[in-house]
Amino acid sequence: MKHVKLILLCTLLIPSLVMAHGPSRQKVTETVEINASPDKVWGIISDFCSIKDWHPDINSCTSDKGSEVGAIRTIELANGEKINEKLFKLDAEKKRVQYAMQLEKGRVVEGLPIATHGSTMTITDNGGKTTLEWKGAFYRSFPGQQPPPELSDAACIEAVTKLYKDGLAGIKAEAEK
Repeated sequence: MKHVKLILLCTLLIPSLVMAHGPSRQKVTETVEINASPDKVWGIISDFCSIKDWHPDINSCTSDKGSEVGAIRTIELANGEKINEKLFKLDAEKKRVQYAMQLEKGRVVEGLPIATHGSTMTITDNGGKTTLEWKGAFYRSFPGQQPPPELSDAACIEAVTKLYKDGLAGIKAEAEK
């Protein structure tokens, strides 16, 4: 009888534990082929604050340590929102940049409803052309199980996809001048 009670208790608890799980990590990967050398593209993205020059959704950027690993850049989005991002890797040999967004807990950025965001940009030589990949992983800002539509996983994926596509188009235009 003791075992039956234990099994019954576990059977009742398992669904509640599953329902208590928060949002799942989401991922977005976008690529673009650029008619320019990898070195030219690297020259565009390797300055941590150059994002203001090639991303149409960024008004301004300041960095406390330039493009030094550990630098914090503050970007201002077109809607006036400001976001801090920390540079973790700037690898000239592998032509790779890694950074992460740093938001205060509970803050929701209008138009970018994510709580955390880690991003990597990688340049690959593609026979005289360049393939630029921008990928990231993130969690939505709404912690509960049933977010409103504007804070759902789908809305977050759409917002990050737009951010990446707009940025890649800007880099392509800048590199192909």
